[in-house]
Amino acid sequence: MSDNLKTIKELADELGVSKTAINKKVTDRERKLWFSKIGNKFVINEDGQKSIKRMFEGLTENQESQTENLEQKQNSQTENFRNNNESNADIKYILDIIEYQKEQIKDLQNTKDEQFKQLSNMQNLLDQQQRLALQDKKLLEEYKSEINELKALKMPQEDMKDDSLIRGEAQEEIVRLKAQLKLSEEERNKAKEKEPVKTESKKWWQLWK
Repeated sequence: MSDNLKTIKELADELGVSKTAINKKVTDRERKLWFSKIGNKFVINEDGQKSIKRMFEGLTENQESQTENLEQKQNSQTENFRNNNESNADIKYILDIIEYQKEQIKDLQNTKDEQFKQLSNMQNLLDQQQRLALQDKKLLEEYKSEINELKALKMPQEDMKDDSLIRGEAQEEIVRLKAQLKLSEEERNKAKEKEPVKTESKKWWQLWK
């Protein structure tokens, strides 16, 4: 036991009095100020020791003898009182343990709640990433569709360009054929102009007509 702290029994033995005598001298208020519990024993601090010693300095030997006689007469009651104090101390010790365990349970619950909150945040972030991925996929499909539509629009224009070229070539062929036909017709007309004029001979009975 520390030099600055003494149990009730140690202080009683030093003063030559009983533990009961000390308990009777000390009030409840003083007990709260001077007494503390270490393990299963109550100890008295230095201030309490000094105050209790002063309480017993004025006692005569007769008073101490009377106290001892009174203690002997009430031996059974004192023993019961001591047992009750020890029982109460044990109960308080158990209650302290239960309170400590309650605090531990509370801390564990807070930790669990915090972990659950973090897990919920992670799940929300994962859901958000999945939604963004779906949006990106949708946009990519839309871009592909637009590209295909642009390709489809470009191909008919190329076909129209080829058709225009074909129509132009056909028109040129028609003009060329018309020119050839015109030339042939002119040549035929010239040939007809060069042919001699044929006169029809009348028969003899037609001369007087």
